[in-house]
Amino acid sequence: MRPYQKNLEELLQNYEQEDPLQGLSTKTAAKRLASDGPNALVAKKTPNWLLFIRQFNNMIIYILLFATLLTLFLGHYTDAIVISVVIIANAVIGYYQEANAADALAKIKDLLATNATVYRDGIRQDIDATKLVRGDVVFLEAGDQVPADLRLIKTADLRIQESALTGEADAVTKHASALETADLPLAEQANMAFSSTTVVNGSGLGVVVSTGEKTELGKISTAVASAKTRPTPLVKEINALGKTVSLCVLGAAVLLFILGFIFETYSLPVLTLAIVTMIVGSIPEGLPATTSVILALGVSDLAKNKNAIVKSLPSAETLGAVDVIATDKTGTLTKNEMTVTDIYLDERHFSVSGSGYAPTGTLFINGEATTEREA
Repeated sequence: MRPYQKNLEELLQNYEQEDPLQGLSTKTAAKRLASDGPNALVAKKTPNWLLFIRQFNNMIIYILLFATLLTLFLGHYTDAIVISVVIIANAVIGYYQEANAADALAKIKDLLATNATVYRDGIRQDIDATKLVRGDVVFLEAGDQVPADLRLIKTADLRIQESALTGEADAVTKHASALETADLPLAEQANMAFSSTTVVNGSGLGVVVSTGEKTELGKISTAVASAKTRPTPLVKEINALGKTVSLCVLGAAVLLFILGFIFETYSLPVLTLAIVTMIVGSIPEGLPATTSVILALGVSDLAKNKNAIVKSLPSAETLGAVDVIATDKTGTLTKNEMTVTDIYLDERHFSVSGSGYAPTGTLFINGEATTEREA
């Protein structure tokens, strides 16, 4: 049974309490803190050196590194320097973007409250929010940030702003009655208060049911940290191009070397030099540089004009390749504004201009403007 389905008696019994205003004893709280850990989110940060090193994990970069060695071998030091600059610039740009994104994701933990008002040993007191444990009775009032996931047991005109978690634009009125329906979405759990949300009106009491990474905010943080990295369409194409070019060039080089050696067209040193020169000339060393510059411009534009943080350069191309995004009104992508753009009615297609809450816009039928009355 979920916490929001339990009545007051079941809830207190579950957390070994008799009187909410007595709260937990200091001894019991200390035991639970030792077993459950602090009420905090741990940001799993990738070391900076590893972020930098993995920028070189790319087929084209492998080809460029090989080209650098070959040009050094041939004594073409200027070409080697130019290719090296391209490789390093690509790595620095990629590292900078990933480091910024990693810092932004790590800041999720800063959404947690720093202090909490609880009842311990029958005394209402302020404690460090990281020391909250399951079963603690927390007092909330207007202006407070909810320090953990709470099952509310008493409310007085309590309203909480949950847009950061559920996307609901308006503050939600809360109550303390048990809810019978199972598997309710967060936005409908009216007797729960969730970590990182803000009390905008009234007051209330709640029993802590989840702390740290077990809270709804903690689950989001864990999901973000455990997300698997998959190659973007652009990276797949570049890797495929790199493999194809490498195989073709190496195949042609081996074939030409064998033919030249058999027919003795050139002496062995001259033949070797010619083959190496052909390999270097066939490698598209300008491709990574051009690609990186274009993607960097796209990422810069997103950051300046759209306030968007892109974790890696190829993601900018992936975002540009998206045709349809399926989303609800969570606010993550829609800014809490839903806009009707197309209407299908009785096999007729209407297009609507305008956006957000502004009362402006025009109806179109087959590209021609019309009015509601005419439609």
